[in-house]
Amino acid sequence: MEYATLRLTNNQSKFFDLKFKLNKNTFTDKWIECVLNAQRKKYPISEPWAIYNLNNDMNPEFIRKNLNRLMKEVDKEQVLFNLELVDINDQKMLNKIHAIFEENHGKLDEWKLNPLFQNKSDSFRKNLSEINQFVHACEVIGGSKKIRIAWFNIPKEKKFTNDDYKLFTNKRNFGSLYHMYCDVGKPLEDLAVDNDDHHHDIVPHLHFSSDCVVHFQTDTDDDVKKMEENIESYKIANKDFLNSKGYFENDPRLTTGRIELGKLETELTQEQILNELKNYNHIQNFILT
Repeated sequence: MEYATLRLTNNQSKFFDLKFKLNKNTFTDKWIECVLNAQRKKYPISEPWAIYNLNNDMNPEFIRKNLNRLMKEVDKEQVLFNLELVDINDQKMLNKIHAIFEENHGKLDEWKLNPLFQNKSDSFRKNLSEINQFVHACEVIGGSKKIRIAWFNIPKEKKFTNDDYKLFTNKRNFGSLYHMYCDVGKPLEDLAVDNDDHHHDIVPHLHFSSDCVVHFQTDTDDDVKKMEENIESYKIANKDFLNSKGYFENDPRLTTGRIELGKLETELTQEQILNELKNYNHIQNFILT
């Protein structure tokens, strides 16, 4: 496999393809097999609406209404939240909602053994998972321009190796395709930014899957440096907490960032790409060739 093609559509049945030349490294082949496995099992892309800050569809009111709707749907079957989000910029409330999701869902596939999910409708876990994603949508609204491609049904069983961690980068480049965080919880970089009083655990980048993300921005070296300094400050200030969770100094599992999987191949300028993307609101397909 040398290429990945992401096809976007809209309500007028038009489509727009983004084609990526895949990188050749020790990790990409493992990721390719995950994608092929999801497609062999005919898993649908879980959130075909996950196009952030690139069009007017994913706006604050759309996100807030859907988050409140999903919490009500979950509470109809079992009251977990009993909350209403008024302002998507209320980080304390978002942290609280995320903590409720994390505590009840459990890490990755733990939900399969959780009595909470027994005798529930098929939509119960789906709604709970989407609550988590809409919380993150609140946190990035007006920020990073990106498209997420995820298959939530595929088991999250594969772990990063030490060699994989060496491929991580904290810098995003316009039009590059990256692996996506797929553990349940908050990684180190999010904890360093959120100042989250509700989190009950740290879950760094431990597992990988087919899930991936395209970023449409390039971080400056200064921005990356400031972020890395902030993460280091958090690690120093929370050394005892990290140690209590089994993570120690220079632990490769505390590596932050993402692995680049491929680069966009196009004759369009960045401005032309962004203008074109304004017209699309749905992920139709993701194809490897």
